[in-house]
Amino acid sequence: MRLDARGMTIALAIVLAMWGCKELPPRDTDRLPDWSDGMDTDTDTDSDSDTDTDTDTDTLPANPFALTAAPDVRYDTRLEETSVGTPCAVVPGETAADYVDMDCTLDIAELDLYGNALDFDFIVAAGLCEFVVYWHYMYEAWEVGIGPTEVSWSIDGAGNIFNPVNATTNGSPICEYDYSRLYLDAPNCCLGTYILTITDVASPADPQISPPLFWGGVPSDCYDGAAFHDPEAIYTNDGWPVARILYLNQDSWTKRFHWDLLATDYYSNVPLANYYDPADHGGTMPAGFTGDWARPYYTFQCYDHAEELLAQLKLSVREWNEQSEFYDEGDPDTTGTEPVTNLPIDDRMDWATGTPGNTTWIEFLQ
Repeated sequence: MRLDARGMTIALAIVLAMWGCKELPPRDTDRLPDWSDGMDTDTDTDSDSDTDTDTDTDTLPANPFALTAAPDVRYDTRLEETSVGTPCAVVPGETAADYVDMDCTLDIAELDLYGNALDFDFIVAAGLCEFVVYWHYMYEAWEVGIGPTEVSWSIDGAGNIFNPVNATTNGSPICEYDYSRLYLDAPNCCLGTYILTITDVASPADPQISPPLFWGGVPSDCYDGAAFHDPEAIYTNDGWPVARILYLNQDSWTKRFHWDLLATDYYSNVPLANYYDPADHGGTMPAGFTGDWARPYYTFQCYDHAEELLAQLKLSVREWNEQSEFYDEGDPDTTGTEPVTNLPIDDRMDWATGTPGNTTWIEFLQ
C-alpha cells in the first residue's frame, strides 16, 4: 500500500521533509509556510559565498538570477534553458505579479559525472532578492509504505506457533516495506502501527492483545540523491537534508556548488543525474520521483520580505552516453555496444535504464 499524498501535509514546503516516521501529516509542496523550523538560516553571506567566481556573464542579462556552468573545471559541461539553449537566467520583478521561472538543464558526459564531479555556479545580482532559498534533488530509492495494522498467531501446548497472520512461523511480524529483514544493509521503510494478538489454544477466549506497536521504518533511510551528498548538507534529527535560506537584503551573491565523484560509492549516475524522459516511464516520471518526500529538481528561489516568490530556477542534470553526441547536442541516450571492445555505449545507468516504466524503485541498482 502506497502512502496517499492527498492525505498528507508538509510542515515546511521547501524543507526536504521535516517530520518523524511516527506520524504522517498532510502536506503542501507549493508554498513555504514557515521559515523557522528545520531551516538552515545563514545571514553571514560572505562565509557561504565565492564572490570571486570567474564566470563568463557576457550572455547573461544585466541583473541576472542565474545558474551557469563552472568555467574552471577541466571538462566540458553546458548549462542552459531547457530545450532552448539560451542562458539559464531570469530577471525577477519587484512584486509577485512579475514572477518569472525557468527550467534549465546541465549537460555532462557520463564518465565526467561518474569519475570527476558535478559543479555549477549560482549568481544573484544586486537589487533582486531579499531572501534566497535553495534545495537539492532527492528521490525515493526504496518504496516507503504503511504496514498492516493487525499481526497475529496462535500457540499450541508445546509452544509452537501456527496460523500466523502478517508474521513468520517463528513469531516475527512481517511488513513488505521492511527490506532490512531480507537484505544486508537494506533499510526499513515500513511506517504505521500494528496490534499484535497472540492466542493460546489452552485459553482461546483470552488472547494477549498488545498496545499499538510501531513498524519502526525511517523514511529518510529510504531516500538518496544530491541533497544527501551535498558537502554542506545539514540534517534534521530524522535524517532529512534541510533547505537553505539566506538573507541577502538585495546584495549580490554568488556560490559554487560542488559534489564529489560518484565512483567511490555508486554503480550509476542516478544520485546526481535527475533528468528523465517521460517516454521511458509510461508518459510520466520514475516511481522514485513520486515519493511523498521526493524533490525532482535542484531548485533556487528568490523571495521578498513578505515571502512572496519573485523568481525560481529548476535544474535537471543530464548525463550523455557518447562524447560525440554530447558535442553535437544529439541524443543523450544512445544504446548499443562499442565497435571494438563490445562494451556498452551506455556505461552508467540513469533513470531510463535504472527504473524503466513507473512502478519500480532503484534500490541496490544505484
